[in-house]
Amino acid sequence: MTRPWQIRLVVDPIAERAFGLALESVAQSIASFETAPGGPWQVDAIFAPETAPPEIEALLRDAAASIGRDAPLVVASPVPDIDWVAENQRSFPPLSIGRFYVRGSHVEGPSPAGSWPIELDAGIAFGSGEHATTRGCLLAIEAAAKRRVPRRALDLGCGSAILAIGLARAAVPHVLAADIDRDSVRVAAENLRLNAVGTQVRVCVSDGFARLPERRGFDFVVANILARPLMRLAPDLARAVAPGGTLVLSGLLASQEREIRAAYCGQRLAFTGRRAITGWHTLEFRRRIRGAGLV
Repeated sequence: MTRPWQIRLVVDPIAERAFGLALESVAQSIASFETAPGGPWQVDAIFAPETAPPEIEALLRDAAASIGRDAPLVVASPVPDIDWVAENQRSFPPLSIGRFYVRGSHVEGPSPAGSWPIELDAGIAFGSGEHATTRGCLLAIEAAAKRRVPRRALDLGCGSAILAIGLARAAVPHVLAADIDRDSVRVAAENLRLNAVGTQVRVCVSDGFARLPERRGFDFVVANILARPLMRLAPDLARAVAPGGTLVLSGLLASQEREIRAAYCGQRLAFTGRRAITGWHTLEFRRRIRGAGLV
């Protein structure tokens, strides 16, 4: 290719997240949206001329295999002369998720009275609020704040920082957000500035817990990633939760819940509930207090 090129995929909600995560590190931009309520998702990705289609095909094959799907057909075509900023804005309408009101920076006018506004442009970082896993996590944050506002929270795999911003909007005073991808962290930092929550939220690059400035004592931890890294990180995530604290896990399919629950219940955590949305599960656990059960 001598100019930017694109692909378009029409897939189910489960494949949309898996393919989006697979492509976000190599695509110049990704836009995805539900074509109809409860219907398939359309994923549009644009790549630089030097990115080879076989590289994208390999990434999508691996992502498809990880969720038990057939590899999608990749048809590359030149990028037409379209205002892609305006096109992306049209595909990202405001969303009401519990008390949260998620909107792009292009949306004008005040947020609904009493809502917790989150303003962001996800860009190349995953997390615009449209996906079931993000919705499940935001609802879990709202529920936790109703019980007792956490004092220290961790958002591992923060992407656009939508969940970290949500924690700040729920009045959590100290939030640590981390992602393995430097571009995602850059987008997250810009979204923190846009929402004026930089005094509450710190963001950093870290592969799991390897480079986190803090690793223990969080009374609320959320990790919206995928099942395989959640399994690998089970001991570290469990240790990060303070006694009596809450752990929220998402990015897993309904069929993967059993193995995730087994891994985390073996870490002095008690399973306390799930949110099931369009085939994706968000799980909640509580860290046991030694000799005292749960609080």
